Amino acid sequence: MTRSVRLIGLNLLLAFCSAGSVVAQDSNGSLIVEVVNTAGQPIKNACVTFVPVSGDIVFRKADRRGKVRLKRPARGNYRVVVKVDGYVAQKREIVVGEASDKVAFVMKARD
Repeated sequence: MTRSVRLIGLNLLLAFCSAGSVVAQDSNGSLIVEVVNTAGQPIKNACVTFVPVSGDIVFRKADRRGKVRLKRPARGNYRVVVKVDGYVAQKREIVVGEASDKVAFVMKARD
C-alpha cells in the first residue's frame, strides 16, 4: 500500500472521528491504548488509528472504558493517532517489541 493511499485513509478516519490516551504493550504482546480526558476519565468511542511504517493501517474504536487492544501487532515503529469530537487530536510514535512503561496521551478540550 503506498504512502499516499495510507494518508488518504488516515484523513478519512480523522474526518469521522476526534482523544488523550495511554499506550503500553502488555505481557501477551497486545498493544493497549487507553483514552482519557485531562481529569483522567475514560473517553468511549474514541477513534484510534495504528499506522505502521509498512503494512496495513488499523482502525479501532475505544470501548466504554476508553480502551483499545491491538492483539499481537507486528514488531516495529507505529504512529498512533487518537481523535474524539470536542478534543484536540493527539499522536505519538511508538515502538512495538520493546519493553516499555505506559505512555500517556492526555486529551485537551478544544477551545
